[in-house]
Amino acid sequence: MDWFKNIQTIYGWGRQYYTNADVARFVVLNRITEEQYKEITGLIYPATEPVVIDLGS
Repeated sequence: MDWFKNIQTIYGWGRQYYTNADVARFVVLNRITEEQYKEITGLIYPATEPVVIDLGS
């Protein structure tokens, strides 16, 4: 099985199928590499949530 191609395809169907966290889980399970994670999601592994800082008005 080509894990990378399968994950990439399903991720491309939309976030209701695989989220960034789902794809990150495949890295933990050694099904894809960190580089492949970046290629699929466009983000650097490990996945982090964006930080929002409210500096006031």
